Amino acid sequence: MDQNIKQQLDVIVSRIDQLPPLPEVATKVINMVNNPDVSFKQVAQEIAKNQAMTTNILKLCNSAYFSKGKEITSIDRAIVTLGLKEVKDIVMLVAAKPVLMKPVIGYDLGQGELWKQGLAVATMSRDIALAKKRKELADVVFTGGIIHNVGKVVIALFVQQAFKQILDMVMSQNMPFHIAEKEVMGYNHQEIGEKILEKWNFPPVLRSIVRFYQDPEISPEEHRLEVSIVHIANAICLMSGVGIGSDGLYHEIKDAAIKKTGLTQSDLEALYGKTPDILKQIRDLQ
Repeated sequence: MDQNIKQQLDVIVSRIDQLPPLPEVATKVINMVNNPDVSFKQVAQEIAKNQAMTTNILKLCNSAYFSKGKEITSIDRAIVTLGLKEVKDIVMLVAAKPVLMKPVIGYDLGQGELWKQGLAVATMSRDIALAKKRKELADVVFTGGIIHNVGKVVIALFVQQAFKQILDMVMSQNMPFHIAEKEVMGYNHQEIGEKILEKWNFPPVLRSIVRFYQDPEISPEEHRLEVSIVHIANAICLMSGVGIGSDGLYHEIKDAAIKKTGLTQSDLEALYGKTPDILKQIRDLQ
């Protein structure tokens, strides 16, 4: 383990509260939507408090990706037309984009690549949930897909410093990249991501997705299906060349995730074949 890098990361983890927060409205809306007693009006009022976000949210509501063919001119109308959970997804997109648009140098990802990969994984994750008749999970895995790699934004500089050591361990010991990250640096990007989501006060299921999307077989049982869905979507997107950075060649689809989701080999091949269509869908969100 590189003790110098480990010590620097210890400092960052101890100061995680100093990281830029998501707009407060995003965290509030995510938690409000999880409350079965919340009203449309309460959510609309909460969003409307942030005028800049409201403008960007309405723009996305009228995009080809989300539009239902009717012009949406208010948050109230957006919720009635699109539904509460879809509007929550849009809030998350607006809030997360500034964080995930940054270049991620240590992973050899240019500006916007992490964001593009998050959009693709989110869209494919939602498609998997709907295909398996689990509509109630669609918005959860969509949000999890968007932010599954958020820890890379924080840890990228240190990965750049330690890249040769990490890659040597990957190659010599046939070790997954994220395991080698932890061996060399004392942390991997999933652990850092989980710390960020704790700071943002996100629900436990989203923390589980970020922390375990590479290792769904050891995720909490109550969240394992959601984690497995994002795991599979992420792996397929990487195999298709979407967001493939310095660590992208060192991923695999875990058998446990396939078993948990009930996807067949034919299903997986169909998902792989859908990637070009998904990239077209997300073009206006980038």
